[in-house]
Amino acid sequence: MTFKKIIVKSLLVPMVCAGMAIVATGCSDDDNVTETYSVETVETMPEGVPAGYTVISGQLACEELNTGKSYTFILPLANGLRVPAGTYNMSATMTVTYPGNDAEHSFRAVVSQQVVSAQQHSVTLAWFHYNPGNTLVFGEIYFAGSPNATGTNGLYDTYFTVYNNSDEVQYADGLAIVESKFVNTTTDRILTEANRREANFTVQTVYVIPGSGRDVAVSPGESIKIADQAIDWSAQVGGALDHTDADFEWYDEVTTGTIRDTDNPAVPNLDKWFSYSKTVWLPSNQCNRSYALVRFPEGMTAEKFLSERNGEYQYVNAATGKTLNGTNAYLIDYAWIIDGVNLCTTEDFTETALSARIDAGYAAISDKKADKKRFGRKLVRKRAGVSAEGNTVLMDTDNSASDFEVVSVK
Repeated sequence: MTFKKIIVKSLLVPMVCAGMAIVATGCSDDDNVTETYSVETVETMPEGVPAGYTVISGQLACEELNTGKSYTFILPLANGLRVPAGTYNMSATMTVTYPGNDAEHSFRAVVSQQVVSAQQHSVTLAWFHYNPGNTLVFGEIYFAGSPNATGTNGLYDTYFTVYNNSDEVQYADGLAIVESKFVNTTTDRILTEANRREANFTVQTVYVIPGSGRDVAVSPGESIKIADQAIDWSAQVGGALDHTDADFEWYDEVTTGTIRDTDNPAVPNLDKWFSYSKTVWLPSNQCNRSYALVRFPEGMTAEKFLSERNGEYQYVNAATGKTLNGTNAYLIDYAWIIDGVNLCTTEDFTETALSARIDAGYAAISDKKADKKRFGRKLVRKRAGVSAEGNTVLMDTDNSASDFEVVSVK
């Protein structure tokens, strides 16, 4: 991540404490008056944050490592930061708005083993984007697949990961992975109000992680891997991926025709609530659809969802001008989405299937949909910073264009 430096002095002040000494009441368990030192704060903000942002709220927590005493300061006030001499771990959160926009943006900064003394009185707060509501996020997305033996297409060694972007254990039981009905290259005009982008997220697949509520624990800073087929693809094509270590796979049982899915009995299958495909579901090889992690409201079942959230619609076909009916579609309420990602190739992009309030941009695996260079490349969420507990925090600005980068799977 690229940072731009903004020096901000006297931005932080104690909630209770002021002057040359800190009165311990409300700040620590010590009842004595303690000499304090003024600390200059130097702040850096991520690239792209406008200089004229407004701080809505925020706080800085300072823990002195030798005594265990803690001091809390609020943002933004102008009397400066003062703490007793010592060595501190500091954790800060801040919510801001940008000029001309009321949307709130959250940031976090962490400082480890900061020395404060009569000679040492400066601290750097390197803010990074932080979305406290998105505890589970897409970490990696690999839908183009590894090149086949001839290099003409991608294999089905596709997968994605779900990453715990918080400092607490999260449970993935019941989490749904859904794929958009609409491609992000479409020029069709949707006529049905419920299917318009700002109303609901229209999807064509719904697969759910099984469990009773606390069966699928994801530790802070860890992820689970979900593969199409949890087999060792390198046994078929050199350089392909081995998914026998997957935590889950999606399996489509097919009883007619010649196409068959491969089921690894040692790897649990996702629960299949719905798929448009009569055979097997393959994520968009061209990476031009949108995907979301969905936490359904309590009491939602597959039967209830399919009966209440039918999303059949009408649209005007851009090529013919005719009004047609769209089927095999269901509606996801935006309030249920905990993370969403738009994917598209740059030259073909027209409009995102997800509302901008979920994802303001899109991540591109390649410029053109037919670009064979996309094979063997995955989208990986960038590293934003480190949490107060020492866990890696991944970038989550609700703009996939900024949050992801393209890297080789090998």
